[in-house]
Amino acid sequence: MIIPSGLSDAVLFHVDAAMRIINRRVEILMQETFELGVREGLIMLAATSDPPLSQGCMADILGVNRNVMVLEIDRMDDQKGSGYLKRERRPESRREATIVLTARGRRALATIQKLRAQVWREVLRPTSSAQRCELIAWARAVIEKAQAPPIKSGATKR
Repeated sequence: MIIPSGLSDAVLFHVDAAMRIINRRVEILMQETFELGVREGLIMLAATSDPPLSQGCMADILGVNRNVMVLEIDRMDDQKGSGYLKRERRPESRREATIVLTARGRRALATIQKLRAQVWREVLRPTSSAQRCELIAWARAVIEKAQAPPIKSGATKR
């Protein structure tokens, strides 16, 4: 891929392009192995949360339309679909269900995580250990800063 001169110094472009490369390679392996995409893998990963998440909460966290989330979970449900997930009714609310992995889903997720790690190793192969440490430090700083409450304009820092 040749990077256009207008994008050569754009951090967002480079980070986004790297993630697209990684996600595309992971998606190809997941399609071949499980007939699943990256989004389904993220849903399965979210289904490992403790406490378990509702499908609405999962949709909001993953940025997926709630109607689409219902269809995705139906496709992976143990009653109607591939058997990777199951809906469990919450005792405090009969109308709400949480989404959890089945035993089949746990096995599949373990394989998916191995596939993802394999792709990351391949993609990061041209980088040095020091560069990877710097990348992790950069990402950690961005995440920590993004989670800090915003400073209101006119307010002083203490």
